[in-house]
Amino acid sequence: MREILNAIYKKVSETTEYQAYVDLRDFCKEAMKTDIPLGVEYLLLLSDRMEAVIPQLASAEDMKKMYLLHKSVMLVGAPHSFHLYLLYVESNREPSKKFYPPRRKALHPIVVGLQELADDKLDLLAVSLPPGCGKTTLAIFYLTWLAGRVPDKPMLTGSHSNSFVRGVYDECLRIFEPQGDYLWHDVFPFVNVVNTNAKDCRIDLGKCKRFETLEFTSIGTGNAGLYRAATLLYCDDLVSGIEVALSKERLDKLWETYTTDLRQRKIGDNCKELHIATRWSVHDVIG
Repeated sequence: MREILNAIYKKVSETTEYQAYVDLRDFCKEAMKTDIPLGVEYLLLLSDRMEAVIPQLASAEDMKKMYLLHKSVMLVGAPHSFHLYLLYVESNREPSKKFYPPRRKALHPIVVGLQELADDKLDLLAVSLPPGCGKTTLAIFYLTWLAGRVPDKPMLTGSHSNSFVRGVYDECLRIFEPQGDYLWHDVFPFVNVVNTNAKDCRIDLGKCKRFETLEFTSIGTGNAGLYRAATLLYCDDLVSGIEVALSKERLDKLWETYTTDLRQRKIGDNCKELHIATRWSVHDVIG
């Protein structure tokens, strides 16, 4: 199959012939029946090629035709590729409102890391960036992608404050909204939100269960027996402020709280960890 995909991609890379792009998409779909990574590999190559070709097409009609084909390429790969998911779910939004495309060059290395976390190539990923780079928003998209892929296992998000986790909860619901700006339901048409709990910040997808698909809590609020993390434990900005960041004693106490309050909620042998923060000290949880 790789030989066939290589041959078609070689033709695609040298032409703007519409049918060649259709053929490569269809062969990628066929390859994914037995080898998902192989099919996704060529869908990513095809998507990049189409992005470069579309502006070069002679007529608006040809551009529209290729644009719609590109959307179908992204949709085929979106359940398996976080990069293609990010591109597809925002494809109907106004360009000025899109999150990922204008930040793609800077954020793509993190997207690669998040993909490796999902593909079981990593057990833990720690991301440190300055404030305002979009790292938390990227993680929110990641939560919604994982929730569609694995709706029947719980994920736990922890941070320093209730207001933060409530914001993440609200934004996840906005992405799940069927008639909203995002095309999440196109990617996961057979997965639905079955229950929400605004008071405790919980979202359940798929079947109702004791531990919901997405659970959100602030660190140190007494989580014993209330939360579990089987797919992902996501810790965002556990340091509440500069006073904590400048005190080694308080950071040591934070480490103890993290290990007893959040990390103890992990269940199973394959729960991944994602830590995102702006680091102000080598003694923080990531350090």
